Amino acid sequence: MSDTRRRVKVYTLNEDRQWDDRGTGHVSSTFVERLKGISLLVRAESDGSLLLESKISPNTAYQKQQDTLIVWSEADNYDLALSFQEKAGCDEIWEKISIFFSVLYLICS
Repeated sequence: MSDTRRRVKVYTLNEDRQWDDRGTGHVSSTFVERLKGISLLVRAESDGSLLLESKISPNTAYQKQQDTLIVWSEADNYDLALSFQEKAGCDEIWEKISIFFSVLYLICS
C-alpha cells in the first residue's frame, strides 16, 4: 500500500513515560470477526506484519492531538499513539472513530 495519507508510526508509552517507536506502517479500520468489532489495524510497511490490532471500544477515550496524532489507553498503563505522516490520514481515521461513537450513541439513545 503506497498511500502516504495512511502512513503512521505506532508508539507505546513505557514505564518511564517515554514513547517507544513500535514501527511504521499503514493503518486501516475494518471489522475483525475474532474481535467482533471494528478495529484499527496497522501493517508494517517493511514486511506486512501486524504492528497493531486494536478494537475500537466504547469504553476507550480517544483523543486527537495536533493535526496528526491520535492517542488512547487500552488498559491500565498501556497507552498507544498513532502518528500520521499526513493530516488527511489522521482526519480520515478520526472520522471513522467518530462515526463509531455516533452510531453507538444512536443505538443506545
